[in-house]
Amino acid sequence: MTTYQTLTVAPAPADGPGASDRPRRASASGTDPDEACLHYEQVWGGRGFRAQAVDEPFTYRCSSVDDGRVTLLTSTFGGRLHGEVPWPDRYAVGWFREGAGSVDHRRGGHRSRASDPFPLPTELPYELRLSPHVQHVVQVEPAFLEETARERHGGPAQLVVLDGSEAPAPEAVQGWRRALAAVTGPLVEVGTSPLLRAEAQLVLVHAILDLFPWSVSDVPATVRSVGPGRLRDAVDFVHEHAHEPITPSDVAAAAGLHPRTLQQSMSRQLGASPAAYVRQVRLDRVHAELLRAAPREVHVADVATRWGFGNLGRFSAAYARRFGEQPRETLRR
Repeated sequence: MTTYQTLTVAPAPADGPGASDRPRRASASGTDPDEACLHYEQVWGGRGFRAQAVDEPFTYRCSSVDDGRVTLLTSTFGGRLHGEVPWPDRYAVGWFREGAGSVDHRRGGHRSRASDPFPLPTELPYELRLSPHVQHVVQVEPAFLEETARERHGGPAQLVVLDGSEAPAPEAVQGWRRALAAVTGPLVEVGTSPLLRAEAQLVLVHAILDLFPWSVSDVPATVRSVGPGRLRDAVDFVHEHAHEPITPSDVAAAAGLHPRTLQQSMSRQLGASPAAYVRQVRLDRVHAELLRAAPREVHVADVATRWGFGNLGRFSAAYARRFGEQPRETLRR
């Protein structure tokens, strides 16, 4: 027998003093592995989920609290779970109280390390494998995390790539746990004021940004809005390999497109040829490095050369067209 209950608390009027969404609670539990898979497909935005009971009787329980910006999810699952998540559209951090799991995707993957928190991919398809577990997941609405991250990197709001390839430092994990302990109450309580809720949301997002190394990827909004596809594969390939000597043919092959088709698609959607788009991304990387650099420790020519710009005159002109200032002015900021 499976039970499912959803409790929705209507948000306050958008223009009123309680404009922030209040938490919506949902829970599901039962003993049927097939029904469990259907529910977890909804929770993860997945497909093809399969469950294998380990102990009898099989049971599962999944509960969540969602205030529109942040979702707190707890899952207890009495079997193995395997499935695909074709397009995860929120930022997420998970950790296990019991059990373990793995995430595999084209950039590599992650294996759980005891109770250490780990990031789940955003806008990157992945395969999920979980043993019998008790797991917690925090999900964050993309625009909120990206706007918070821009306060740190100084550029526009962009896709944030959280790096989970190494275990977080112990002090970072301790900070994460302290932040969770401080914000869980305000996030799950219906009566929390909008100001306290907003502060708790910010504390949690800053804790995520402190937990893992991260970078931003300037994937154009026009490409992000259409979701997965071959053009998005091409754009992601450029961002992932911009530091390598890639050619337009390499980009087309990675996306499974004929070079001419890629040329037409990029020109139509991005207003740039594949070669021009690669140069734009590399200019953005130079700009980011100069913003972070100490003026007396870094030379513009060294950074430009490292990113493939051999003619410094043409580089400076292209840089000025893109950013409205000379590279040396960026470095002085």
